[in-house]
Amino acid sequence: MNSPVHIRMVWLWACLTLLFAGGCTVKHVPVPAGMIPRPGPPTPAETEYGQRLFTSLCEDHALVADHARDEQLLSVFDHLVQTADAERQTWQIHLFDAPEIVDVRAVHGNYIFVWSGFLDIVRNEDEIAAVLAGEMAHALARHTEPVEFTMATDIFFSVAEMATSIAIMAASQGTVAIGGSGWMKWGYVHAADLDHLDREYDEAYEKEAAAIALLLVARSQYAPEAMIDFWKRLQDTDTYPDKEIRLHRNFTPQQRVMMLEELMPQIPRWSQQDTAPDKGGA
Repeated sequence: MNSPVHIRMVWLWACLTLLFAGGCTVKHVPVPAGMIPRPGPPTPAETEYGQRLFTSLCEDHALVADHARDEQLLSVFDHLVQTADAERQTWQIHLFDAPEIVDVRAVHGNYIFVWSGFLDIVRNEDEIAAVLAGEMAHALARHTEPVEFTMATDIFFSVAEMATSIAIMAASQGTVAIGGSGWMKWGYVHAADLDHLDREYDEAYEKEAAAIALLLVARSQYAPEAMIDFWKRLQDTDTYPDKEIRLHRNFTPQQRVMMLEELMPQIPRWSQQDTAPDKGGA
């Protein structure tokens, strides 16, 4: 016969399974097709978060000392920000000297981090713009905002933490106890790849960002076709397979090519629409 502790643990994990399957966060409001959103400037708390993360990354990687490379990246980035009609002073971009890492990440607070291995595999500024635009699009669409849980989920996590703590204490006859609060929510965020720097996006988010990025590049001085060219080259080569895995995230180059080729025919029609809703809207 099952013990009360066993029954409580089975109940807890059954509830957690339903939580993972059913979703537990506030839903994202989709960006209208053909729009480049212009959210308002980040709050002081958001800017502080980005600065803290930048400081932390500087402990592991030095900034690139090659001014020509840094200036090229800044030039492309500045043009994209201007094309998006965003406020340049509210954006930060930093290039780390890490040739072993091929990656570009946009995070909360309008910070974009680039590792120098990325510049080793692009062929021209069009490709730099293509990948930068993809990350900017995640920030413009507010995909990089912290995960916002529903009130019901917050209550669930509190109850689940208490039930788990009681179950563990009972099973260990009081020798093991878990203190504090928020640890289960923290575990969920990390297990589901919802933390800021290593965040993985689902297909809907990636497709929305791809559409925004294509439109942004099409309205710039760069070629939107470079987005497809870049990912096609990555799918056809095995030159940097281990280095590129971070840049792929959870989508293969083939999947990204298919997504972009599906969206590309819409660009001429979208380009004739207004650029975006008012600032503060998504």
